[in-house]
Amino acid sequence: MIAKEIFGLEIKRIREQKHFTVRQTALQGHISPAYLSQIENGNKNIPKVETLYKIAKGLRISENEILDIAGITTHENDKTDRYTIDLGEQLDNDKLLLSFEGKELSPEYRQAILSILKTLPDAKKD
Repeated sequence: MIAKEIFGLEIKRIREQKHFTVRQTALQGHISPAYLSQIENGNKNIPKVETLYKIAKGLRISENEILDIAGITTHENDKTDRYTIDLGEQLDNDKLLLSFEGKELSPEYRQAILSILKTLPDAKKD
């Protein structure tokens, strides 16, 4: 998974390459300029898909391109707005801040969740 800092730098690079200001981009995407600035500076996690689409609109790039930048894989054969995020990779990624009901998941909880997921009948065995 891509780090929030790398994501933010890439968004900023695209915006600056197009000679858009933070304000122009944010208003075009119907998000707050302060929020976009925080994303670009790596102070916010990678947003949810709906917000990524708004950023894409503001940058005038495709939804698939913003998903690629965010490290989210789309299914070419799938005509819906579905995307794949590997939960195991998310839980193993120490650089990714994960929370549940507003509380950060500790490394121990992350490993416990991963252990439980691996016991499920559909879990892929290594």
